[in-house]
Amino acid sequence: MKKILLVIVGSIIHICVLGQGVRELPGQMISAQLGAGKNGTGDLYGLMVGFEYEKLFRPKLSWSTELAMTIHDGEDQLLVQLDNFPQEDMSYRFTTAGMQLAGKIGYHAVRTKNADYGIKLGVGARYQSTSLADDREILFPALTGYPIPLRILRNTEPQRTIAAVALTQLFARYTFKRNIVAGALAGLQLDTNGDVIFPQFSFSIGKRF
Repeated sequence: MKKILLVIVGSIIHICVLGQGVRELPGQMISAQLGAGKNGTGDLYGLMVGFEYEKLFRPKLSWSTELAMTIHDGEDQLLVQLDNFPQEDMSYRFTTAGMQLAGKIGYHAVRTKNADYGIKLGVGARYQSTSLADDREILFPALTGYPIPLRILRNTEPQRTIAAVALTQLFARYTFKRNIVAGALAGLQLDTNGDVIFPQFSFSIGKRF
């Protein structure tokens, strides 16, 4: 009997604490994120930067809008050593960069006075520019008779694209004194241009008000 009472009392206290936490946390927040992700089309690693405004409209539901930038780069390494000459770097280097604006709906599975974590689903639009050629081929001297390798690049897709975006993010945050928030998120992003940014991990810092 005592154990049952303890469980009931503990549950009531837990519910009260969670309810109090929901009421005490301010319903709006601005934050900045910095992280890394891999662009799956070319397996390119790069940086991601974002700025987000979030507003709670139900005890465990929020909407938010985010402006984000990404930049990924890579190379096809090619080092050439000719007789009696220093080694030359003839690598092909490329960069893919983009900017996007997205709207998201968030579900806050746990939202207490300090802790806040859950999932966000969103859609948006993305502008992207890339210098990565669609087809790349190297012809070596044995085939061409030329003393150094020759690289052939073919472009079949446009350099600049605008695409629709769908994204999923898992987030975990902690609110400190003066409503300063620090957290982390992991996400997956797809777009109609065929690009996939996964995995993506970011750290965030923000302010509730």
